[in-house]
Amino acid sequence: SGFIPRGKTAETVSSATARHDKILFQSFKVKVGHGDSTEDALHLIQLKESSLNGQTLRLRADANQAWDIGSAQDFIDELKREGNSMLDTIEFIEEPLEKQQTDDGKWSLGVQIAVLEAFANGGGLNYALDESLADLALVHDYKFDRIAPDLSKVFGGESLGQTGCVAFVLKPALLGLELSMQLAKLAQQEFQITPVFSSSFDSGIGLAYTAILAAVSDNSPYSSNIARFPHGLGTFDILRGDTLSPPFESYVNKDGLLNVPSLSRALYSLSLDEMSDRLPTYETTSTTEEPTITSTKSNSYLATTSSTSGRDITVSVSLPLPFSDGIASSRFTDLPQMSRWSPWLNSVTYLDESPGLTEWNLNIRGVKFSWKAKSEVLANPKGITWESISGLKNRGVVEFEPTSDDSCLMKLKMSIIMPYILVSLFQGMPSVLHEFLQNKLLKWSLEMFRDVIKADLALERGDQELGDALFGAVEGRANALEEALK
Repeated sequence: SGFIPRGKTAETVSSATARHDKILFQSFKVKVGHGDSTEDALHLIQLKESSLNGQTLRLRADANQAWDIGSAQDFIDELKREGNSMLDTIEFIEEPLEKQQTDDGKWSLGVQIAVLEAFANGGGLNYALDESLADLALVHDYKFDRIAPDLSKVFGGESLGQTGCVAFVLKPALLGLELSMQLAKLAQQEFQITPVFSSSFDSGIGLAYTAILAAVSDNSPYSSNIARFPHGLGTFDILRGDTLSPPFESYVNKDGLLNVPSLSRALYSLSLDEMSDRLPTYETTSTTEEPTITSTKSNSYLATTSSTSGRDITVSVSLPLPFSDGIASSRFTDLPQMSRWSPWLNSVTYLDESPGLTEWNLNIRGVKFSWKAKSEVLANPKGITWESISGLKNRGVVEFEPTSDDSCLMKLKMSIIMPYILVSLFQGMPSVLHEFLQNKLLKWSLEMFRDVIKADLALERGDQELGDALFGAVEGRANALEEALK
């Protein structure tokens, strides 16, 4: 939604029309409570009548707990003089009433909601919680398991769907990422209340984090049967500059819609440059924790994934190969051939700057990544180690353990530092990422390496039919992997 600062409504109406030739927001949030409440109501009426470029405006007001009950009623009465159409234009008002206290001078959520409900029932205007959620979080030291029962007392049970509260306004900059998402899920799943994510005059980076949280919440299965309100991210429009490059505004189209996938990819790239240089270390020999395979006849692919700090993800995989460790190592360590069995890689190139130095390039979902890595070929067991020295932070080792004269076990262990935003957003759901790494990206790459080398060996000994069949299988798997990456 767009944003009209407190006290700026009258002078902003005309300038907003010109400025929003570029962006037509679906709704505007108007700050009220700075003076006489009837004047605030007249400002909203004036904004509605300004009819920006002919669009039908949706408005919401934010009083920041500025009014007593009398002032709030004066605001409603002034709006009603314009008829029901004016009230219908207003989606809700955030925190219209001042902070309520019990007889002993303490703030109480129950008392606050009781007064807000009386306001909503008497005035016909729905409300949203903002400061009350922050106050509740502060009372309970930001512990969700203590916050949730208090909210359930006023919005659950017999009150479910019967209150005038239609939105929880969630500010991750104040509540934190995790608590904001927990409250969003609780609101949707338990109370049938809409989460509205809002900025606190954040930079483009802060807005991007908030936008991604909002997108995750909007795609929750619990959001399908409740009202949808635009999120409060329009504060970028009043910033003179941005720490995000390209700026946050560039991801917002003329209709005020945000391109979240492109924004998240841009933030992902930015976060990579801010990562710690530290990666988990491990030996290149028998210190791996993955299960040991003793049967050379097994076609079993085994994988384990661990996260050492929430950001450092380590994946260990293994696959039996039907050729010797010498053949496997010589083919795998020819790094420019890597894209033959890893179609997500565009190229791997040796650099003249230093022995073992390579440049890697990949393209996933239209986003290009590159990094330089230093590698070393191993002799016993045969294999290779690598570690990036710029760009995408990753490190790994591949070993080929002989199991017979013409077979071996391929063991790969790789670590990568994930952007902090992904760790925060998907806390509690790491299995989604682990599943993709283990059972698509790496599993298919290892199996394709096996089949590519089998095909090469078949053609080298003159078995054209088998070689062609194997290459056909590899091509099909490569196409499937490319579809998974779109």
